[in-house]
Amino acid sequence: MTKAITKRSGTFMAAAALGGLLIPAGAWAGAEGGHHQLAGTWRVSVTTRDCASGAPLLSFPAMLTFARGGTLTGTTASRAFAPGQRSSDHGVWESTEGGGFRAVSEAFILFDSAGTPPAPPLQRGVQRISQAIEVDGDVFNSNAATEFFDASGNVVVTGCATAVGRRMK
Repeated sequence: MTKAITKRSGTFMAAAALGGLLIPAGAWAGAEGGHHQLAGTWRVSVTTRDCASGAPLLSFPAMLTFARGGTLTGTTASRAFAPGQRSSDHGVWESTEGGGFRAVSEAFILFDSAGTPPAPPLQRGVQRISQAIEVDGDVFNSNAATEFFDASGNVVVTGCATAVGRRMK
């Protein structure tokens, strides 16, 4: 997935996502069949981007699994996180009007880190990734926003990203 991260005074892009989507219960059907199907496992290439300019900051692989019925699991290999610092992703997805998809997932940040540029310092808490996804056959493109919350639930870092997914066969 994808993102650029802004920490009050600086900018960085880290994982993939859009924050704060509320998805109504029962809206998880997703498109079935054809070139609009999202259900399945995807190898994803994420590029975090500066939210203002769109300039690329950091690229890394991730894997996402979109289950029929609207659940989502995933993992990332972003070097923005220290080994063992971030849990796997868990979330939900739905189809949107116009044939696209929307997804939101969260992962725990298990401990603080000082950060090594271009990665910002991270605090123990939660990362939320929100995505708008368009599928074309066995490829998807995503625009995402990310929010990092501290242990008290305060937003401390935000970011932007793009991603390209290729269906695992």
